[in-house]
Amino acid sequence: MTLPQIISMVSTVLLTTVAIIVGIQLIYILKELRYSLTKVNQTIDGVSGTLEKISQPALGFFALLEGFKESGKIVESISHLLGRDKPKPPVDIDAYDSSL
Repeated sequence: MTLPQIISMVSTVLLTTVAIIVGIQLIYILKELRYSLTKVNQTIDGVSGTLEKISQPALGFFALLEGFKESGKIVESISHLLGRDKPKPPVDIDAYDSSL
């Protein structure tokens, strides 16, 4: 074999070895990425479950407040129909001091 053939053979072997090592490292990185994404997914599932458990009582509380608001409107409508509206007192604008 001539010198150029030997150099070509050695460089081919070295490049092949480096490519194999890089490929193995890439496989390890992808495995680690899959493991990390699995952990992140589990964490997100846990957080979403916790938020759902927290939001259920909050939704009930807001529904209760909405019910009170609606019942106030119903009482106001009934008192208006029965003629028991409270007259609004007149406001005297001139009584206020405008020099402030």
